[in-house]
Amino acid sequence: MGFWSQAWSMCFFLLAGILFAVGHHVFYAGLDGKEADNQSRMLRYGTALAFLAKANLVTAVILAFRQRVWMMVRRKILTLAAVDSLFAAAEDLSALFNWEALRSAKLAMCLAVYIWCTPLIVILTSETLSVTPRTQTLETHCPGVRTLNFTHEELNEWRTPISIEGLYGLSVSLWNTTTDGGEPDPLDPNSFDYWTESSSQYKQIAWRAAYLQQATMRKGAPEETCGTGWNCSFTIEFVAPAYKCEEVASGTGSEIKKLGPSKVTAPFDTDMILPVGNYSYLAAATQGNYAAQQIDSKERGNPKMPPPYPKNMGAFRAEPIIWIGYADVDDQSQRQPPNRSVKGWDTAYTPKIFGCEHYETKYSVQFNYTSGIQTYKVKKREYLKRVVDTKYIPTQLANDGTMDNITAVPESNYVFPQDVQNYRRIGAYHSLGSVMRNIINGTIAMPNYVAETDAIETRLIEKRNYLPVENFRKEIEEFYEEIVFSLLSNPQFLAVSWANDPSKPTGVAVGDSSTKYQCTRSRTTNSYVYRRLELWVVYVIAMLMATAGVISGLIAIQEEGGVFRDNKFSSIIAATRGQSLNKVQWSEETKPKNIKVGFGMVPSYSGEKTPGFGLEGDVSQDRATMARSPAIQMMEWGEKATRRVKTATGLR
Repeated sequence: MGFWSQAWSMCFFLLAGILFAVGHHVFYAGLDGKEADNQSRMLRYGTALAFLAKANLVTAVILAFRQRVWMMVRRKILTLAAVDSLFAAAEDLSALFNWEALRSAKLAMCLAVYIWCTPLIVILTSETLSVTPRTQTLETHCPGVRTLNFTHEELNEWRTPISIEGLYGLSVSLWNTTTDGGEPDPLDPNSFDYWTESSSQYKQIAWRAAYLQQATMRKGAPEETCGTGWNCSFTIEFVAPAYKCEEVASGTGSEIKKLGPSKVTAPFDTDMILPVGNYSYLAAATQGNYAAQQIDSKERGNPKMPPPYPKNMGAFRAEPIIWIGYADVDDQSQRQPPNRSVKGWDTAYTPKIFGCEHYETKYSVQFNYTSGIQTYKVKKREYLKRVVDTKYIPTQLANDGTMDNITAVPESNYVFPQDVQNYRRIGAYHSLGSVMRNIINGTIAMPNYVAETDAIETRLIEKRNYLPVENFRKEIEEFYEEIVFSLLSNPQFLAVSWANDPSKPTGVAVGDSSTKYQCTRSRTTNSYVYRRLELWVVYVIAMLMATAGVISGLIAIQEEGGVFRDNKFSSIIAATRGQSLNKVQWSEETKPKNIKVGFGMVPSYSGEKTPGFGLEGDVSQDRATMARSPAIQMMEWGEKATRRVKTATGLR
C-alpha cells in the first residue's frame, strides 16, 4: 500500500476529534445565556461530545504510539523488560516507570503519558458549562401601566358617571348643588355644584396607605403589568398635588421666618415645644380650611334661602398651610427624659417648626415591581403653582353671608364653582389634602405622652419616645405622596388613566396590546454560562499534542518504509517466529527480563532471513538516518522501502 493509504486512519481520527471538539464548542455556545431547561440532559450531551472528542484524539495518538514503539524496537536493542514496558505503556500505568524505556523511547513514552491524561479532557471541558442565576433584562413595552390624570375630574358629571367594565368611575370628591336635582344651568350664576367633602372611597385608600405605612398596590398589578414570573419598572409623568415643606425655626427662642411667597407667619412659636413647652408634637393643619357647610341648606346642600346666593358661596378661598412644631433629639434609639425632673431634659430636645404649602406639582416617578412587591422612587418634582394662590388672613372674618368666614387675599384668585372644570380639579386636590391634614392634625403632650392626633397611628411617630421620626419634614412630604400614589391601587378612580394615553381612564379593564407602555422587564433565572476560554485552552492543548503525536507517527511509518504496524495477535505471532528466541527458557518464574532483544531481520529455520524479534547478535537492524523528512528518507531507502512494504504485507 502507499504511504497515505497506510496512515489515513491516524489522520481520520485526529480530524474527527477536532470536529467533535468544534461541535462541543458550538453546542455550548448555543446554550450560553439561555434558561437552563433540561439541565441534566444538556450536560450529558456536552459530556458525550467531550468523550467523543477525547476518544478520537486518543485513538489517533495510540496508533501513532504503536508506530513509534515498533520503530524503536526496530532501531535499538533493548532489554526484554524495556520492550514489555514500551508495548504495555498505553495499557499499564506501571509500565511508564521503566527507566530504560523512558531513556530509549522518550517520544513514545510521552505519547503514552498523553494517552493516560486524556480523561482530563472530558473532566475539564464538561465543567466549562455551568448553571448560575442570571438577571435577564429587556427594554420592551408592558400592557398594564397606569398613571394619574386629574383632568378627568374636571369633566366628570357625577349625576351620569362614566362606566367601564360595568363599574362606575369614582371621584375623590363629593358635591352639593343649588339645583332641585337637575343639572346646573351654565347661564345662571346661582345654579352650580359645590364641594362638600372627600369621598368615602378615597378616605379608605388614604387610611389604608397610612396604616400600611406605604403606597398601596393594586392586587395583581405586577402580573398584569410585567407578566408572570417577571419583574419590571417604568417611569410615568403626571400632574398631582404635593406638599412643599420649609423649616422656619430651629432651637429654643429662635426667630421664626416667613413661609413661602405669601410670607406667612407660623401661628405658634418654639416656646410651645419641648423643652420649654409641653408639646413634643404640635400640628395646626386646618387653619383657613373650607367650611363643610357653606350655607343653611336642605337635602343635597340646596340652600334654603332663595337666590341670589352669596358671591363667595362654595369658593375655595385659601388652602390650609400645615404648620408643625416638634421636638427633635440626637438619637431616637435611646430613651429620652420623660419629664422635667429628669436630668438632661433641657438639652435632650430641640424645638423645630416648619410649614407646608399645597402645590400643583409635575411628578416623574419610577415604579418597580419586584417579586410581586411595589416600590417607587420620585425622580423629579416640579412645583408648578400653589393649589389656591392666596394668603389667609386669620384675624379678619369674611361676614359675607356664608358660614365660611375665611378671608384671603387676593380675592381675584378665589376658585369659584361657576368655573366648573378648574373648580372640580382644585376640588380634587383639596379632597386629597383634606384627609391627610385631618390625619396629622393635633398634638402629643408631655408628660405621659398624651396624644390627641391620629398621626400616632402612622409611621410618622416612632414608638419608643413617641416623637416624630427622623427627617420629619421630608417624611411629611413623602407621607402625602404615598396617599396620592395609592390612588393607582383602585383603577375605578377617574384620575387613573392609561400611561400610553392619559386621556383614557382605565377603569378595571385589563391592559392589552393597545395600552402598551415603555418599560424594563427583568427576571432572575437559572441560565447556562459557557466559559469558552477554558474549553478551548483544554482542547487546543489536547489537539496540538495529538497533532504532534500523529506527525511523529507518520514520520515513524515513513522511516519504517511506509509500513503501518499494529499490535494485533497475528502481528505478534509474525514478529516472534525467529528461531533464536528458542534459545531462551521461557516460564513465569524464570522470565528473562534482562535479555536484550530487538526487531529486525532474523534467520529462519530454512536459513533465510525474515523480519521478527531476535536476541542481541542474532538480529540485524537498519539504523535510521538523522533525516526526519519523509521525502528525503524515501529517496534514501529506495528499494529497501519497497521490500519492507512487501514484508509487512506478508506479516499482516
